[in-house]
Amino acid sequence: MEPLNPPHSPLDVAHDDAAGWSLPRDILLPGVITGGLGALFMLALALPLGAFLRGDVWHALRLVGGVFFREAPVGPWAVTLGLAIHLTTASGLGILFALLLPRGGTAMDALVLGLLMGLMLQAVLPPLVVPFASPPLAREAPDSALFLLHLVFGASLALIVPLRRMAPAR
Repeated sequence: MEPLNPPHSPLDVAHDDAAGWSLPRDILLPGVITGGLGALFMLALALPLGAFLRGDVWHALRLVGGVFFREAPVGPWAVTLGLAIHLTTASGLGILFALLLPRGGTAMDALVLGLLMGLMLQAVLPPLVVPFASPPLAREAPDSALFLLHLVFGASLALIVPLRRMAPAR
């Protein structure tokens, strides 16, 4: 007579999946790379928009630098700080996205969730965070441009799936 209990319980299967999980390989590294790439894609769109709309290719980074330069951010330090703030924030959001996306998710799942995250960022950041964090950005950035930039960032988060697949399993 065979035992009533199956040879492997569902908890053993979940434990086997968790045993292959790695914080640096599955969350931190893909999140930082994906967030950084998303920030660069945003910049690839924001820099020409600044040149076209304001006649200053560095206008977007100066506005982000308004976190430290509260009035009228000018000069190379405002651009450098704006770039550092932008890349750091985007990398942190990429890590958050990597935490939210299941490890076995598909690229389509990541694209849809990334676009939803971009929409959520657009819904939260401009009205609630930007006025306090960077008054120059709140005064001068057009909402339509921010909407487009956040969608680009959200779509770029789908790159996390191939990055996770490229990482060697341990």
